[in-house]
Amino acid sequence: MESRTTVSNLPRQLAQIVAGSIDGRTGNVRYRQKEFHRLQNAILENLNGLKQAIEDDSEIHTHYASLDVATSLEVEYRITNGKDNRDQKRGAGIIYVIPTQHTLFYSVIAALSAALATGNCSVVELPKTTMRVSSLLRSILPKALDSDTFAVVETRPDHNFLRSAFVLTQQSEPEELQTAAIVDRTANLDEAAVDLVISRFSFSGRSPYSPDVILVNDYCVQPFIDLLIKHAPIYLACGSQQAKVPKKDRGASLLGRIASEEGCEVIVSGTGWAVAKLEDRNSFLLKSKINERLLLIHQVSSLDDAINFCNSTGTLNATYTFAAPAAAKYVSESIDAGLAWINYVPYDMLIGPAVPLNTALSQETRYAPDFFQVSRGQIFHKAPNTTLAESLLKSADKPKVEASLGQFIGPLPPPLLQQRPGHKIGFFEQGFITGGILILTFLFTMGAAAGYQVWKSR
Repeated sequence: MESRTTVSNLPRQLAQIVAGSIDGRTGNVRYRQKEFHRLQNAILENLNGLKQAIEDDSEIHTHYASLDVATSLEVEYRITNGKDNRDQKRGAGIIYVIPTQHTLFYSVIAALSAALATGNCSVVELPKTTMRVSSLLRSILPKALDSDTFAVVETRPDHNFLRSAFVLTQQSEPEELQTAAIVDRTANLDEAAVDLVISRFSFSGRSPYSPDVILVNDYCVQPFIDLLIKHAPIYLACGSQQAKVPKKDRGASLLGRIASEEGCEVIVSGTGWAVAKLEDRNSFLLKSKINERLLLIHQVSSLDDAINFCNSTGTLNATYTFAAPAAAKYVSESIDAGLAWINYVPYDMLIGPAVPLNTALSQETRYAPDFFQVSRGQIFHKAPNTTLAESLLKSADKPKVEASLGQFIGPLPPPLLQQRPGHKIGFFEQGFITGGILILTFLFTMGAAAGYQVWKSR
């Protein structure tokens, strides 16, 4: 969103950001490259203080690699050189980041580096807390980056400023949606057990992509439980990725309530963790977002039963389906979920914030570049439909108009492949048909308008 707020009533640091957004310096690729170098140098200089917080620094390298001076110049001068610039994009303006507390360092850097790479100014909200990582970020980042294009604030600015910014709330909807795993009788049970134990217990179970419930087919539930009992102590003993739980969240533990929950059987447990089996489908536990080291399994009678259960809870953040490919395809396309992984857990996704719903997943970065950009196409050449519509509207020659329309009212060519008996029109085929009808409707409309103009002129 473009920044149009006035600067007179803003704190000085935010007034600088607005001015920096207006002057457009972030549109220059060389400027962005310099800011990346300053950012990385600041992190490296403070590595000792940050090393426990840093989980992955690939975001900076990947987004920096996307900056190409030669390409940016070619795009900038396409219109000057008589070329279309249909895919031109620019930064959204000012990106205001409200970070999640889960793996805070990575969550901030993922958003900041993506915003910087796409030519935006950035403001990160970091209230004063007892978290050492937050304190380090408040100290390091403002010193490293240009104060005209980056700021850290401790309190949320007024509505007028936020309305002029692109607000990224990492604590929003995807963080609260459930993630589910489905283990079918056709799955590799050992691999599924290892992946799901690690994803549930790593980072104290606070990742938005840790499975909140594991739905296991009746046929294989006992062998799967045996594997969970085998693997859980092994991966808990590693203890290499256990995040500290904020004080405000302590005391609200579900672990202390599961023993008294009707229809809940604790299979195996230890200090601060448990694996439990739930029989009651109406249990509040099956509807809860789990933010601790609690692994819950629930039996299902079939793939359809698992699908119906998942869809009864509304849109899911993600699913993990462990099954033979055909079964996994059926499950993953039938459940309403933001993302669906088949026969594995992407461990890198356990770090940082959830991907915003209805956005494309980037394999290399948490936020795809397009997420912080807006399209601003520049068109130099006329499209074929434009030329046709122009000729129809400008022509006063009725025979010529009818000749132009003739190509659209003739019979369609035969299908390239004969449809096998019993096959129905699929989703994509229906899309092609609908698109064709819309195009023909447009052309007939234009033709009718042109015909009317001819008749009126006579």
